[in-house]
Amino acid sequence: MNKFLALVVLEIKSIFADRSILLTMFGGIIMYSILYPLPYSQQVARNVEIVVIDYDRSSMSRELIRMVNATPDTHITGQVNSVKEAEALIETGATKGFLIIPEHFRRDLYMEKAVTLSLGGDASYFMTYSTIASGILKAGGTLSAKIKVVRLTVDKENMLLAKQQWQPASLNLQPVFNQRNGYLDYVVPAVFILILQQTLLIVSGILSGGQNERSRAKEQGYWLTASPTLLLLARCFVFLSLYLVFSLYYFGFALDMYGVNRLAAAWDIIKLLVPFLLAVVCLGVALGQLYNQAETATQVILFSSMPVLFSSGFIWPISEIPAWLVTVSQLFPSTAAIQGLLQLNQMGADFEMVRHFQTQLLIQCFAYALLAIMLLAYKQRKYRINAGARLPK
Repeated sequence: MNKFLALVVLEIKSIFADRSILLTMFGGIIMYSILYPLPYSQQVARNVEIVVIDYDRSSMSRELIRMVNATPDTHITGQVNSVKEAEALIETGATKGFLIIPEHFRRDLYMEKAVTLSLGGDASYFMTYSTIASGILKAGGTLSAKIKVVRLTVDKENMLLAKQQWQPASLNLQPVFNQRNGYLDYVVPAVFILILQQTLLIVSGILSGGQNERSRAKEQGYWLTASPTLLLLARCFVFLSLYLVFSLYYFGFALDMYGVNRLAAAWDIIKLLVPFLLAVVCLGVALGQLYNQAETATQVILFSSMPVLFSSGFIWPISEIPAWLVTVSQLFPSTAAIQGLLQLNQMGADFEMVRHFQTQLLIQCFAYALLAIMLLAYKQRKYRINAGARLPK
């Protein structure tokens, strides 16, 4: 026990003596908790600015314009006379899209002819473009329904019966999990898991890489003389203690600050987070033995962030990801943790329904711990032999 506590103290000193670790661990955790949710803070696109090209200039076209402007999706900033003018406004960023009302719009509607409403916009911003299309479709559908109902009432049908004939069945859509149909509730909790993993891998790699540098410089530190198993346990204890606090900040204060739903009990979240963090620490220690320089950890982990994110199965459907890539993604603790946490905390699943994710994380923890101990022992033998070879005869 005395040796373990001594190693814990030495590990704490090593961590808090390295500015790169402190900046990544404390600065990164806080900074990412603010920067990552910002793009999703508005949940969905609303009041996208568009202009109108009205070739009909009738009372019916003006009513359509009012309806389009009344939807929460679009906001009409003005009218122009041609498509070229609208395209010029889009290129300068003055507007995001345009609606074209064709000539004889009113006449064709009353004659029950098909009418085509055209729209344009910058499709490189697919969310903005789809929001414009949604707003115009809503307004066009409402106007079409109004005309049909009016036509039925002219044919001696009462208003209530006319509405029933026009829409005999109605849908009452109620989201089960994401009540606001936004991105914040869906993306941010999963991204927080990824941030915890990537920063923990970086700081663990910086610590191991820095110690490897010092070993190559003939420094015989505690990491070369301590038992590999005790050293790993001490490092796991220190990083787990720190990152549990960060996890409570992320899944407590930060989620409340952004108004993200929390359906799981705190104890259930902790039961999933503890094996996740331990698996990440053991993986970080194992990878750290492969770094000859502290800077390598940041480069490797940041380069792998996007593949890990998109293969985790919450941004891109798992069914659309190649099977071999899905298999590879299971090696990362974040994959099981993200799926488990989303089901537990965002969908309200019982812990028994996500227990297999906990089991997967525990298996990863055990496997990566064995790998880390073997690599630590190998490094110790290597640098001890090298140090002995340099001793004068």
